[in-house]
Amino acid sequence: MDRKRAAALLAGLLFFSLGACGGGPEPARGEGTFDTALAGGAADTARDESAARLPFQGSDGWEFQKNMRQSAFGSLADLGKAETGYYFQFGDTLYYLEGATGRVTELCARPDCAHEDRTCNAWAGAYALWYSGGRLYFARSESEEGGGGLTGPGKSVYAVNPDGTGRRQVMSLELRPVEGRPLSSFDDPICHRGQVYFVYNGVLYRMPLEGDAGEAERLWGEEYFSGGGEGGYAAYDPGEPHYTLWADGDTVYFMLNAPRENGARRDALYALDTAEKNAAKVWEVPTGEQVGPWETTGVSVSQWYILDGALYYYLSGGDFWKTDLTTGENVKLADTHEKTLYGTAIFSDAYMCLLNDHPMADPATGEYWLGAGLHEGGDAVYVYRLDGTPVREIPLGSLVDALGQIGGFYPVFCDGDALYLIADAGEMVSLPGGAGMQKARRDVLCRVDLETGALRETARWEDWT
Repeated sequence: MDRKRAAALLAGLLFFSLGACGGGPEPARGEGTFDTALAGGAADTARDESAARLPFQGSDGWEFQKNMRQSAFGSLADLGKAETGYYFQFGDTLYYLEGATGRVTELCARPDCAHEDRTCNAWAGAYALWYSGGRLYFARSESEEGGGGLTGPGKSVYAVNPDGTGRRQVMSLELRPVEGRPLSSFDDPICHRGQVYFVYNGVLYRMPLEGDAGEAERLWGEEYFSGGGEGGYAAYDPGEPHYTLWADGDTVYFMLNAPRENGARRDALYALDTAEKNAAKVWEVPTGEQVGPWETTGVSVSQWYILDGALYYYLSGGDFWKTDLTTGENVKLADTHEKTLYGTAIFSDAYMCLLNDHPMADPATGEYWLGAGLHEGGDAVYVYRLDGTPVREIPLGSLVDALGQIGGFYPVFCDGDALYLIADAGEMVSLPGGAGMQKARRDVLCRVDLETGALRETARWEDWT
């Protein structure tokens, strides 16, 4: 679910040129260390033989990049870490973030490209992406004109060279037509050790990366059927099960959110035996009696992360917890409600970061809209190590001073000693001809040093509505 929109910025850095693509925002202009286009730098650095080996480059295949699946910002939901930087999608456009310098550029190596439509190499329209074996992969829902409107022939996976060239379709995630409903729009595939795990019509499958759909192995679940909507299309069905896929070492997991016999939904975590093709439930969302009340008590945890057989999770309106998935032991790691009752968390293999935002207000009552999954505001980040030890509190006031009006901050990912945020710094502008007001978007990507607290602006997209 798109829970947030925005990120943070860092005072004192100069702005650089960043082009938009596919109907996205206009670029900001500036001078200094960030005003030079990458001009193939993504490919050069990714292929640099001196680049450090990534920790998830295992001998038996590239590991699932769990900390790249933490974003709370709907327009920048998936990322992939490469040897010296990160790939991500903003809007429908692919970008490369160079880790050492912070430069961000469109993933388009054509010097004459205006980055304005689907002919641009950087246009993707993806709903999931990952980096594996020296290539960027992204999955997208195909659409084509037909029958008086758009039709969806299925979902495909594309491979792209590190510089954005050589794009080609390498897989289809369409197994067979399902009468009365399309492929699920909610369950993103993952790649782990050369295998793609994906959900089709309520069933979990896997097949080799760049494999054929005919090779897909059915792993778990029963096919889901519904009456659909107009033309057989159901954009959302409250009875549909939803999977969040994960992998940790030798184990593939999925968090299943599905209605129980009484119709209520509740999260349950399953560990998948890929050899026997079955799954065992290893955890279920705790009750309020076990861990105290939280924003979505008894239904779903706010954010979670699995590492070395342990589930780390945050309860907005509650605290940080850890469960040993072998023994079931449940331990509170930090009493975060003493610092902020509500918030949004981001995890990595070393840190737990908490932004002190809060649920949006119900327009009818003015009270917090608990359970809606929509947050806003926030002016500080609290940093903990995975054992719950506090590291520091990082105020974000200097970003507000530099940017002006902030609609909210939204965590994107945490890697190494850095946390990346988006700040929604858009302003209301007058429409032509006195037609009223409309918000002009200005989103700023920022880097926060978790050990020193230093803030730095990395990129911005502005003047879009």
